[in-house]
Amino acid sequence: DVASLGQKGIRSLAVARTKQCHPDEWEMMGLLTFLDPPRPDTKQTIDEARDLGVQVKMITGDHLLIARNTADQLGMGNRIFGADLLPVLDAETKAKPPNLSQDYGDICLAADGFAQVFPEHKYLIVECLREMHYTTGMT
Repeated sequence: DVASLGQKGIRSLAVARTKQCHPDEWEMMGLLTFLDPPRPDTKQTIDEARDLGVQVKMITGDHLLIARNTADQLGMGNRIFGADLLPVLDAETKAKPPNLSQDYGDICLAADGFAQVFPEHKYLIVECLREMHYTTGMT
């Protein structure tokens, strides 16, 4: 099943089509699977950064299962959380939450990474860490 593939770091994409006689009904045609492993030098780069005192966190749009597998491959820790634990910008004003670092600082510090994030989550993680006087960088 798709979950067991994800736990192994295998991405999957379902392919379906509508039935000819029932255009409102879908018929599963198959499942495409593929790997997108980290580059060969990524683990070494992370290890070198850690040796220099840099705390490295993974922030990815990948599914949580894929992110946890990637973190395991790279020796990044197992505290990979979903974006559901992260703040969002105000829907109308696009302002960050007023108590960003007070409300989310602990989770941002404790996490080895976050999965299923959108660009606004990345922005708010960085802003949260900056509010707590951490120097941040992102690739």
